[in-house]
Amino acid sequence: MTAAAALIGSQAHAQYYIGPSYIQVPGISGGGKGAAHKGWIRSEAHYWTTKPPRREIRGITGAATSLQFTGSRAPAKGPNVLTVSIDKSDPAVPALMERCRSGVALPEIVFSESSDLARHPQEHGPRPATIPDFYRFGLKGVRLTCPVADGAAEQAFTLNFDQIDWRNVAPQAKPMPITAEPARLPAGPRSGSTRVFAVSWFAPVADSAPEQCEKLNTKPSQDDYYAQMPPEKAARQRAFLADKGGANTAFLPYRGPDELNVILLPGIVPDPGFQAPKATTVRGFDLDGDDGSGPAPSLTRKHGNFVSPDGRRGVDNQLFVIQGCIAGWRRNGFLPMIGNELRRAGGLSILVEISGIDDARNDDDVAVSIYYSTDPIRRDGTSKIVLPDYTYRVSAGSEFTQDYVRFRGSMIDGVIMTRPVDKLFMHEGPASTWSLMNARMRVELKPDGTMSATLGGYRDWREFLAMAFFQSSDYENTIGFKAPGMYSAVRRAADGLKDPVTGDFNGISAAYEMEGIPAFIPPGQSRQLLGGGRVSLAVQK
Repeated sequence: MTAAAALIGSQAHAQYYIGPSYIQVPGISGGGKGAAHKGWIRSEAHYWTTKPPRREIRGITGAATSLQFTGSRAPAKGPNVLTVSIDKSDPAVPALMERCRSGVALPEIVFSESSDLARHPQEHGPRPATIPDFYRFGLKGVRLTCPVADGAAEQAFTLNFDQIDWRNVAPQAKPMPITAEPARLPAGPRSGSTRVFAVSWFAPVADSAPEQCEKLNTKPSQDDYYAQMPPEKAARQRAFLADKGGANTAFLPYRGPDELNVILLPGIVPDPGFQAPKATTVRGFDLDGDDGSGPAPSLTRKHGNFVSPDGRRGVDNQLFVIQGCIAGWRRNGFLPMIGNELRRAGGLSILVEISGIDDARNDDDVAVSIYYSTDPIRRDGTSKIVLPDYTYRVSAGSEFTQDYVRFRGSMIDGVIMTRPVDKLFMHEGPASTWSLMNARMRVELKPDGTMSATLGGYRDWREFLAMAFFQSSDYENTIGFKAPGMYSAVRRAADGLKDPVTGDFNGISAAYEMEGIPAFIPPGQSRQLLGGGRVSLAVQK
């Protein structure tokens, strides 16, 4: 294989991009906002090439670092294809449909995609200085096709181009190694004792009661697969798949008009509907300072509020609305069970340290810190019971030290409520790291010496869907949802992180549950960490 062929092959695989990108078409104005893309046509999702394979999973069964930056999936050269979905309310859609139906080629357009949204979802760390915030490409000799799905919120356009010009970056053959600065921690309290816990369970708050779901969300059906096919094509495809058990997860993504991929372009088919739990009591936090009884605050979308089990009102947890009636996300579902089993079987250990405890039940100044250890959790011979009182070395690797975080708060009757931090990155496991904004914790110290905690804040809904969708229809089938329905539901549920330029709500309120057993950190490391400043740890042997 030639070097050029290898480069093209590497650029053509493993795609996922949901979120705004922009198209500049001469003579057509769109709804793009912001100085860089004002008047451009905004796309809600896109993918390069005709049928890109799903992205690879990194770091599940072996060592892998998230300190990488993968470049654009655009092909190194043409001819090739870019498919986009544009909200049908965009003022550019009628003109684009006219150009499409005329069959006249566009001499050149410019396409702009976010380098951060184009990254592999398992990567984490700062964008290199050599990478622009938006990649720009010139596409020449562009011919449009525009398959229509009645009732869909977004219109698909396939841009078949003859040549591609990488305007502000060169094609990147493989992920770029990056470096990260350790976190700068505030100093911990100067007095009091310290308790450490190894997290034995971590999962989203999605444990709705059976009676709260009239029915659970379902995976896509064979009828969904054929819904957008012309009858003649559907008949041929049914005959082709008859001895193969029907359309499997390799075929199911391509159930859009013209067999476009609805995992990558989930808005191009009609919303199939979504089941949400009916609940009033849900764990979480009041993130916006509003109980929902009046007009929403200026930076919050109006939404339903909950009451916490301990009586706090105004609880914001719209991620529970999304996950509560999806079988694979509930406490006994596929994802929490396999994620926690991987952690207990030797995966990344999460450590929670509570310091500055001057009174075991009531204290007006305590610190809660989250660290990570590559030392495995210890279990008994049955492999079911996590053993307490083991020592875990805090990782000195920058992949983790960049994300160490310290909250400050107070304890009343054995329950700690922290003040928020602007942003944290949570390493749920070796292959799953995500951000949480306006984050805070509630930690309960139990009489048996264990810990129960809730972590809450706003997740970027695009980042959430990147993890939920990046294994394509395999995740639809194992977790139990339809990507177009969940995409629409998540966008409706997004209630925070309002973009001041576009007006988009990019955050969805969320809460996660933690359980922990008593543990220890080497005293030298504990003293270093509690001293504050840049995290700088000697590697403990």
